[in-house]
Amino acid sequence: MSDRTNWPVPDELAAVRAQIKALEDRESELKRLLIKHDDIRTGADWIAEIHQIQTTRVDLKEMKACHPDLVAEFTFPSTYTVVALKKLTEDGEIVSARKLRSAE
Repeated sequence: MSDRTNWPVPDELAAVRAQIKALEDRESELKRLLIKHDDIRTGADWIAEIHQIQTTRVDLKEMKACHPDLVAEFTFPSTYTVVALKKLTEDGEIVSARKLRSAE
């Protein structure tokens, strides 16, 4: 919960998401530095180790094109919940958070 009294829940959620985005941006920059500069990987309390991991992926779009019946046989419905935020501008216009981020 926020220290701010009477802060509407959607406003607090938007603020938390902005903080998470800022932290993720900083994490990406720190990772980039650690990958690029092996001389900065030892800290006072932590050591950064860099590992490359190879994975295997399936191109589902191509698989659907080549084997639509097989893909349909193993496809099932799934339900999940999304909380989408929309910004109320000073003039009362409602703008999606996604549109606001793309404008930045």
